Amino acid sequence: MGKDEAVAIASLMALNILVGAALVAYGRRVRGRPVAFPFIVAAGAIVVVAGAVSAFAFGDKGPEKAEAAGPKPQAVSLTAQGTKFVETKLNLTAGARVSMKFDNKDAGVQHNFALFDGPDATAPVVFRGDLVPGPATVTYSFTAPPKPGTYFFHCDVHPTVMKGTVTVAAGAPPPGGAAGAPLQLSAKNIAFSPTKLTAMAGGKITIHFNNQDPATPHNVVVFNGPDATAPVLFKGDLVTGPASADYTFDAPPPGTYFFHCEVHPQQMTGTLTITR
Repeated sequence: MGKDEAVAIASLMALNILVGAALVAYGRRVRGRPVAFPFIVAAGAIVVVAGAVSAFAFGDKGPEKAEAAGPKPQAVSLTAQGTKFVETKLNLTAGARVSMKFDNKDAGVQHNFALFDGPDATAPVVFRGDLVPGPATVTYSFTAPPKPGTYFFHCDVHPTVMKGTVTVAAGAPPPGGAAGAPLQLSAKNIAFSPTKLTAMAGGKITIHFNNQDPATPHNVVVFNGPDATAPVLFKGDLVTGPASADYTFDAPPPGTYFFHCEVHPQQMTGTLTITR
């Protein structure tokens, strides 16, 4: 509720109290004048109704604002029972936020969900959930891979018997003015691939960063200029490979911006071009 609405409601409530007090005080005086008293009662009723209408019209609309905050995550369920996954095939939308209900029904046994960026567990990790001792239920939150395709998942504790696939399908195109598909950026052999990225001005930019260098930390730092002496626009958290992360930040104005890995600033560099 805004400041103006709060002031209006408080004023009406105060007026209600004053009218009520006047009715009580004046009531004794108008016993002999029955014609005037109904008009006072009617006036008081009008003020009370006006206060109620204002409170309804200007009151807090928190739930509506919450609903308009953005799309809900894609909900999926995965159950572990008898040292196997009940669901071995899952379907997700490319780039969607995912809320996975993970239900471990095996008492005294740990399970989890680990998703890989490829057909088997040798591929980089997209997401790895914490181990869950059963029986227990948790919610895993992560971002679906940005590219349509088939991805492998397993339980880290029982990788040979608990496994499955996630099929990622392309989502609907974003509405006008919304952010486009994530930019793809990989780190391999202490080098970025590609070294040139392009995005539209306005809205948000998401870089899907895939670090393929085992036991080596990398990140992405974007500068507001042609080199690392310029102010920092965005600095992503370090990612130790093999692993992936999504970096999201506000798109700067049109122009060309320098980026590097802060751990390997000489070998790992590139440019981000923002177009209208």
